[in-house]
Formats: sequence, structure tokens, C-alpha cells
Amino acid sequence: MNESLSQEEVGVLIRGKKILRAKGLPMDIDAKSICEVAGVSRKTGYQWAGKLESADRQNEVEHSLRLEIEHLKAEHAKLEKRYDDLRFENEGRKIAWRIHGVDEFIADKKNTADSRKKQKL
Repeated sequence: MNESLSQEEVGVLIRGKKILRAKGLPMDIDAKSICEVAGVSRKTGYQWAGKLESADRQNEVEHSLRLEIEHLKAEHAKLEKRYDDLRFENEGRKIAWRIHGVDEFIADKKNTADSRKKQKL
């Protein structure tokens, strides 16, 4: 056996061994015998196994989506904080400009520059 087993596969196999031991079944039992003990056909047994695999895949997808949502929420919170900080800083600048008359100073400079352009023409 050259392939290594994943964490999930190891967990499933160990759990399967525990179930076999608890039910008094031999450790080397095959799928057909398991289905006979359960009183279902081999086809039904494989259908049940397929449903479990499908449910496992769905759980994996849901888990990854939950992780992505948590990441996005954290990122959103960071961006909101950054926005609030910048908005606060901007409001402070607006107040400072108003206190020091920067807007009027800029408007005067603009008017002066406009009048000089008109005189040159």
C-alpha cells in the first residue's frame, strides 16, 4: 500500500473497526457480508455508503463556506474600522481648515490667478 491515508480516512477506518468489534463481526469482513448482516442487498449497502459520502462532501463544502464567511466578516470589520478612522480624520481636517480660513485663502488665490490670466489676454 503506497498511498498514505488522510486524517478523515484514518478516523473512518478506526471507527469502522470499533463498530465491527462492538457488533461481534470479524475484522476482515467484506461488503457483501456486512450487507447480509444488516439485512439489505449489496446494492442498497453501496447506495447508503454513497449517501454518506455525499453528505460528507456537503459538510466539507459548508465548512469551507463558513470559514470563508468568517474571513470576509473579519475583513469587513477591519475595513469598517479603517473607514471610520479616515472619516474621523477627514472631519478633523475640515474643521481645521475652517478654523484657519484655508478655504477662503484658496478661493482668494484662485480669484487672483484668474484675474491675472484675464489681464494677460
